Amino acid sequence: MEGFMPRADTKVFIDDIDVDRRLAELNMDRQDILDIRDVAASMHATGSSPLFPANGAGQLAYQYGTRELRATHLKRGWVIDQSYGTNGVRHPDRKIVVLYQNVDVACSLSDLPQARSRKGAGSERLSQGSAFDLIEEVVPSTHTGEGLDVEVWYVMIAQDGAVEVTHALIRGGEFSDFIERIFVHDGSDFDPLEDDGSLDDDAVDFDITISRK
Repeated sequence: MEGFMPRADTKVFIDDIDVDRRLAELNMDRQDILDIRDVAASMHATGSSPLFPANGAGQLAYQYGTRELRATHLKRGWVIDQSYGTNGVRHPDRKIVVLYQNVDVACSLSDLPQARSRKGAGSERLSQGSAFDLIEEVVPSTHTGEGLDVEVWYVMIAQDGAVEVTHALIRGGEFSDFIERIFVHDGSDFDPLEDDGSLDDDAVDFDITISRK
């Protein structure tokens, strides 16, 4: 992202013991995250058929990845969250929301992950909820002060099978700042998926407007 300087103090968890400990603190589980990846990857492979639209693979990965995200976390007491038109889960007692995300790269110290499609206004608004507490100097200029007071985490899955759980902020439709990155798996156990070149991989979130009759 042009003109963007990442935080120098991003917390990165790489060692298995640290990854498992941090996930447990968030009431998450490594195997759940791998299950989400495996389901999304399976559906991505299904959508790679030339009979599907160009973005079919990414759309299926997003839809079924989100479904598996919810299925695994609901078993742990989380609830479905659809704040600002996004689609994720929310911890019932802690101010944490988790969303599924297709990314270009994951678990890399040299490259920061970016969404394979631009993030919508709903995602940006949601991510601003606790932005002032985290890094006030990069709060987007569009910040209205109306965001929910939550931390937004993403299960970020790359096509090579790498997967990380990351607390990130959004600015201008892209991930602009990375607070924590938890490297769950580098994808070394995975058969890489063919990249169809499509960048329109995820559903676009939107603001829900209710009009009174």
